[in-house]
Amino acid sequence: MAGGRSRRMRASSGTRHKALVDVLGVSLLERNILTLLSHGYHNIVATVSAQEKALIRVARGRAARLARAGGANFRVHLERRPLGTIGAARTIRANAGDLLVVNVDNLTSLDLTALLAHHQRTKAAMTIATHTEPFPLPFGQVSIKKGRVIAYREKPILPVLLSSGTYVLSPSARQRIPAGGPVGAPDLVHILLREKERVAAFRHACPWIDINDCASVARAEALIGANFRYFELWCQPPHREIVILWAFNGTKVALAESAACNTPPGRALPVEQILSAAESPLDAACRLRTRICLPVAQPQLVVSFDELSSRTGWRTRYHVFACELTVRKNNRNLIPQRRMRWLNVSQLSESHGTSRTIAYLKRYVTSQNSYSHRH
Repeated sequence: MAGGRSRRMRASSGTRHKALVDVLGVSLLERNILTLLSHGYHNIVATVSAQEKALIRVARGRAARLARAGGANFRVHLERRPLGTIGAARTIRANAGDLLVVNVDNLTSLDLTALLAHHQRTKAAMTIATHTEPFPLPFGQVSIKKGRVIAYREKPILPVLLSSGTYVLSPSARQRIPAGGPVGAPDLVHILLREKERVAAFRHACPWIDINDCASVARAEALIGANFRYFELWCQPPHREIVILWAFNGTKVALAESAACNTPPGRALPVEQILSAAESPLDAACRLRTRICLPVAQPQLVVSFDELSSRTGWRTRYHVFACELTVRKNNRNLIPQRRMRWLNVSQLSESHGTSRTIAYLKRYVTSQNSYSHRH
């Protein structure tokens, strides 16, 4: 609860199955749920079209288990007929408080706590999260004054203020949503403005992307990877921290075969637990580098991310480091063979590490190969 007002989320699938898209090892629906949990939201409703059978299974399966492991009350609200992007906000049962609405196909590092606080401070009927997007014009822009051309800009990039697809609705705003047919967010804004209700804007400069095709999935992965400290880490501290080491020999990565590397059976990526608050992730990575007995360069941090166990409710923070072999594999006299084996990155699966670790690893190798080709 926040100031006596309920915290809830409505997630819509948008176009067909977008919420099932895997973005660096986590579906869009799961990512939004984890973001809400990180900000302390514990009453979550996912609204899904009754026709979206695959999405319903995900929502009632792993998404529900994650939400409940994070201490949230979670339920799925089925839309028997299309209600638009905001129509379900009227029909779902909620406490007599403010309702946070998140479109599940939008990804952003927006501070949801600050958004709600702004809404309550302005006493608005509705608050819209807004940000500026650069839009390139495909044509030349001409400025005219008194019939004369005073400026000419070829294909300029113009800043446009946009809705971020995230809203806060007061009880009065929800009551004004027409019952029955589809209602979009613009429809509700027009209704509120006609009735002289306050519609507030919460401007932010956080990374944001709308995922609506295959190309935008790749852009989303790049955006998250470049801003992982904002997208991947919870507001709350983790219960434990783990370091994972990627030791590369070209496109192959080293897997541990021995429990001497603190690695569970199955020849997984080498891992090491951070022993105390005084120890840094790099300290643990260097200790792990020594433990695997391979001649590799200084480990470099690639990504850190938090993962919630749907079984125990524990949050584990993973710090992933990469390093290159400094002695080539064909020099067998210098490389111990007993504890490690090498596997091509394309052959890795979740049996070798968490799904998010493997997704990040494959993207890292792809990006490194792309960089090499460009140079």
